[in-house]
Amino acid sequence: MALHYVFNTPNDRLIWDVGHQSYPHKILTGRRNRITTLRKKDGLSGFTKRSESPFDPFGAGHSSTSISAGFGMAIARDLKI
Repeated sequence: MALHYVFNTPNDRLIWDVGHQSYPHKILTGRRNRITTLRKKDGLSGFTKRSESPFDPFGAGHSSTSISAGFGMAIARDLKI
């Protein structure tokens, strides 16, 4: 909750390292009513998923992708300037 209080999501991108870290994030970003469908057929993804919400800045399929994702986003941001 503190991260969503301090940062201006989705303009400020929150990057989660493993799927279960994103569960409270999913609740706080408008998916509370669907949280019981988590990891079920046609339900919410167990990881962040760009097509699921504008609050998910990248799609992950397994853990330990956060450092490279954040680094790539920082490089892309700096190249735009």
